[in-house]
Amino acid sequence: MNTVKPFYESRKKVYDCHVWWHPNFPFHLHKHMEFVHVTEGEMDATVAGVNYHLITGDCLMIYPNQIHSYSSVGEVGMLLIIADMDSIGEFQKELTYYDMESPHFRKNALSRYGQMVLDILSDIGLNKELRPFRQDKGLLMALLADMYENVPVIKKDKPSDLNITQKLLQYINDNITGELTAQKVAKELGISPYYLSHIFSSQLNISFPSYVAQQRMIMACNLLKDSRKTVTEISYECGFPNMRTFHRCFQKRYECTPTQWREWSHKGMDEKLRHQL
Repeated sequence: MNTVKPFYESRKKVYDCHVWWHPNFPFHLHKHMEFVHVTEGEMDATVAGVNYHLITGDCLMIYPNQIHSYSSVGEVGMLLIIADMDSIGEFQKELTYYDMESPHFRKNALSRYGQMVLDILSDIGLNKELRPFRQDKGLLMALLADMYENVPVIKKDKPSDLNITQKLLQYINDNITGELTAQKVAKELGISPYYLSHIFSSQLNISFPSYVAQQRMIMACNLLKDSRKTVTEISYECGFPNMRTFHRCFQKRYECTPTQWREWSHKGMDEKLRHQL
């Protein structure tokens, strides 16, 4: 039985670079590219159904819309770089039309210059430097250029097609602010409402309405924490028809009001709140 229950992660940041300690994250996908470098310890990752055991010095490239997950035990440090495809210029084409023969490679497969760039990015991530993306973009471009020069790649006959589950999750993510019914989404993707419901029950272990509500709640929590928008503005931006429905759904899921959640998130209770998401 397939136990993979992926979800589409909605990311607002154009770029993120940080060292993640004790990385553990369930199966998910997003439209960003992702690069991993294990700086300490060993861990496991699964990308597009393939399992990889990573040790210190290993690197892993994850292409947009690939389902992936991370798991680790003990002292593990992992440099994680995530970048929106629209932000990486000419390399958007490289990532679309070329695959690495293996997305898993050692750091020393890079040139001396590429390894130096990776060390700089690791130092930035380790020290959690808050820097504008324009300052790090050159480093990321240099790293990608070195990777595609020194790590074997193969040209695709055509860009990889998303499977129906990936298309479904991406469509929901891209249209989360609008009306989403099983009938409407199924029609847009050329499948029957029955088959859509079957995908959610058999592959994602959640109903279609529950998944949409879950994604809207996650989006609302991110906006409550990271924006100055009013609760009313957030409720409509997240696709709720009115404030009453938003409050009812929010309190049912988190046992507090949106305003209380915002206050707690600003008082350093992030860890507790993350477990609720």
